[in-house]
Amino acid sequence: MSGRRTRTICAVSLMAVLAPAAVGCSDHGGTPSSEVSRASAAIASARASAQAELDKIKGGSQARREVKVGRVSRDGAGRAVAPLTVTNRAKHPAGYAIEVNFRDASGDLVDAVVLRLSKVPPNQPTPATARSHRKLTGRITASVGTALRY
Repeated sequence: MSGRRTRTICAVSLMAVLAPAAVGCSDHGGTPSSEVSRASAAIASARASAQAELDKIKGGSQARREVKVGRVSRDGAGRAVAPLTVTNRAKHPAGYAIEVNFRDASGDLVDAVVLRLSKVPPNQPTPATARSHRKLTGRITASVGTALRY
């Protein structure tokens, strides 16, 4: 990171731990369908929270093609870590709001974060990192849901 520019990366918590679909009986009196309903509600809530965060950006333009996501690894706490490279294609420094979705091997959404970067210089690949909010197990992939340049 250069001392000439300031970047702020804020992860916005979008979802709590999703309950996996249960097979058989639940110890808490729940049924498999009720647990699936809770998981579906959590996903809907996560998407709504992400959209609310992105809606705060006024005058932004779509910039999904300006963000590349690398291979997901794990940090010492078991959280998924995805390296990002942002290349500002505008003529002036710009801010970015980037939604990163973490999915399991089945393609199910298991966590999501919104990163905010400020003063990304033009035409210079700029690194950033998306980190899941909790420990994720199994094969995890990351993708850009929405990216806005403002």
